Amino acid sequence: MNALSKYPMIIITFSVMLGIVGYDWHICSAICIYAGLSLGILTLLVLHRLQKKVFWPAFYFTFPVLFTGFFIGQSLALRTDVRQFDRHYTHFIKAKTSNFIQLKIVNQLKSTPYFRQYTGQMLTLNKQKVIGNVLIKMPKTNQGLKVGDRLDILVDSLQIKNFETVKNPDGFDYKKFMARNKLFHQINLTNVAYKIIRKTGSDIFNTGANFREYFIANLTRQNWSQSVKGLAIALLLGQRQDLSPDIYQYFQATGTVHILAISGLHIGILLIFLNFIFKPVKYKSKVVFLLLTIGFLWFYAMLTGFSPSVLRAVIMFSFLQLGLQSKRALNIYNSLFLAALVMLIINPDFLYQLGFQMSFMAVLSIVSFYPLLSSLTPVSHKFLKWWVDLFWVSVAAQIGVLPLTLFYFHQFPKYFFIANLLTVPLLFVILITGFLLMILSLTHLDIEFLYKFLGFLIQVLIDINRWIAGWPHSLIQDIFFSKPMLLMSIAGGLLLYLLLKRPRTFKYWRWFGVWIISFELLLLYQEYNRQHIRQYIIYKQYKVPVVAEANGNNLVVYQDSSLVNNYLLKSFNRHYSHITFDSLSFYKRFKNWQILHVDSLGVYQFKHFQPDIVVLQSSPKINLDRLILYLKPKLIVVDGSNYPSYIRRWQHSANQYHTTFYNVNDQGAFILKANKIDD
Repeated sequence: MNALSKYPMIIITFSVMLGIVGYDWHICSAICIYAGLSLGILTLLVLHRLQKKVFWPAFYFTFPVLFTGFFIGQSLALRTDVRQFDRHYTHFIKAKTSNFIQLKIVNQLKSTPYFRQYTGQMLTLNKQKVIGNVLIKMPKTNQGLKVGDRLDILVDSLQIKNFETVKNPDGFDYKKFMARNKLFHQINLTNVAYKIIRKTGSDIFNTGANFREYFIANLTRQNWSQSVKGLAIALLLGQRQDLSPDIYQYFQATGTVHILAISGLHIGILLIFLNFIFKPVKYKSKVVFLLLTIGFLWFYAMLTGFSPSVLRAVIMFSFLQLGLQSKRALNIYNSLFLAALVMLIINPDFLYQLGFQMSFMAVLSIVSFYPLLSSLTPVSHKFLKWWVDLFWVSVAAQIGVLPLTLFYFHQFPKYFFIANLLTVPLLFVILITGFLLMILSLTHLDIEFLYKFLGFLIQVLIDINRWIAGWPHSLIQDIFFSKPMLLMSIAGGLLLYLLLKRPRTFKYWRWFGVWIISFELLLLYQEYNRQHIRQYIIYKQYKVPVVAEANGNNLVVYQDSSLVNNYLLKSFNRHYSHITFDSLSFYKRFKNWQILHVDSLGVYQFKHFQPDIVVLQSSPKINLDRLILYLKPKLIVVDGSNYPSYIRRWQHSANQYHTTFYNVNDQGAFILKANKIDD
C-alpha cells in the first residue's frame, strides 16, 4: 500500500513544514507562491476528476500532494509575515520625535531579575490604527499589569528599541528568536510617560485571567516556602515568573526541567485522569465521552490563559484522543500529524519554537516506542506494571527529545532515568490534586487539607530533584552538537524504531549500518574542518576586551578567565578540547596580517612598524586622526570595551580618511580565518 494512502497526514504535514522552512530561503515571490499553490490545487483536482474514469494508483498523487503542501506552507508563512502589511506599526514610527501609542496587554511573559515582561498588542500609533505586537518591560518596583489592560504611552522613537542580534560565534540570536514570535521592538517603561486603563467587561480571556489571579492568591496565602509557591504556580498554571533560579537548576541537572512548563506531559496526565473518571460514560455514549474529555482539556487551557505551550498540547491531545478512540493504530499517527498541521495553520512559526518541537517529538516517540519497549518486560503484578510502564514511557519520550536537548542545551543529565522514574508518578498526583483544587476553588468550599497535601507533594518533588542533582557529575555540559548531527540523529531514531518493530528484517539492519557509517563520516568531516582552520577572533563583551586565537582543537584566550562571561566560556568548552588563558601583547601576527592592539595606555608610535589592522580597546585617549596619518592602517576595529562616545568620534575620523571601520558592537565579532594547509 502506498504511503500516501496509509499516512496521508504525515505526507501532507511534512510537505507543509518544508514550505514553511523554505520561505526563509526567499526562493519565491508572493506571485510565485500563489501561482504554485494554484497550480498544485488544479493538478489535484484534475487527477481526482480523471480518477473517476481511469484508475490512477495512489503513487501518482504523491508528488502533486508534496508540491501543493510545499506551497501551502509557503503561503502560510507569507500570510503571517506581518511586516509586509501596510498597517503594521513599523511603517508609522516617527523618527527623532515623540510617538503616542495605545496598546493592549495580551500576555504575561517570564520575568527577568529586574523587570516584568508582557506582550502588548498595538492598537493605534500617532492616532493611526495599526497592527503588530511589541515587548513591554516594566520595572518590578512599579505596579504590575494585567492581561486586558490598555496602556497609553508617550515615547521617543529612540525608546522603541530593536532587539539585539547575535554578536559572537555560536551565540543566541535573541532578535531572530523574538521575530519568530512576531515581536520586533521592545519598550522599557522606565522613564517613560504612560497611563494604565484597567480592562472592564468580561470575555473568555478576561475570565481566565481573573480565575488565575484568584487561584494564585489562594496559593500565595498558604503557609508554604517561596520555592514551593513558585513551583506550584509554574506546574499548575505554566507561569514561571516566581520560580527560584536554584529550583530551575536542580530540575535542569536531573533532566526533569521539561515538567516546569505546561506541555504534552501535563496534558497527557490530565487526559489519562479524565479517561479514568469518565470511563463509565464511554460505555453508554462514546460521543459524550469524547465531548467531556476534550471539553475539559479546553477548559483547562482557558484557565491557564491559552498560553502557546498549553494551546499546542491541548490541540495535539484533542486530535490524539480522537485517534485513540477510533481503535485504528494508523489513526494515532495521522491524528498526531493532523494536530501539528492545525497548529501550523494557526501559526507557522510554531515550527521553530522549542516547545512545539519537544512536545511533538515526545508524543511521537511515546506512541512509537512505548508499545515496543513495554513488550520487552511483561509484568503481571498491577502496581509493578504501573512503575515499569512509567519507566518505559520516560525512556520512549527521552529517545525523541534527546537530539533536541543536545542541540539546544548542549548538555545531558546522566541520571534522567532515575529522576523521571521518581518524578513523573509524583507529578501525576500533583497535577490531579491541583486540577481538583482549581475546580473546587470555584465552589468556595473549605479545601485547606488539599492545599496542605499539595504543598507537601511539591516539597517532596523539590527534595528529590535536589538530592539527585547533588550526585557527582549529574550533568554533562558543553556538548558539541551541530545541526547536521541533529538531523542525522532524528533519522537514526526512525531506523531504531524500524529495527525494534521488525528486528529480523535484514534491509533495516543494512540501512542502520549505512547510518552508523554516515554518522562517523560526518564526525570525521567536522573534525577535519576544525583541525585545518585557524581563526583570530575579537569577541563582543561589554567593558572587558576578549581576544582569542583558535588552532584546531586548541584555543588561546588573551584575557583572565575570571573576566570572561559564562556564555563565552561555555562556547569555548563546547568547541575546543584544550583552552589556555594568556595575556595579550600589543602586536600580533596572524598569517599575512599584522595586528596592533591599542589599549588604555594609548601607545602606538613604533618605528618601522606599519600594521594592517589596528584594534582599539579599553577606551584609549588618543587622537585617531594622528594615528591614521602615522600608521596608515587598512582597517580600524573597536570592541565592546570602549565608551560609545569614543566610538562615534573614532568612526567620524575613519570616514574622513576613508579608512574601513569595524564596530564589533554593531557588526558582531571580528574574525580572521586562515586555512592551515595554506600556511
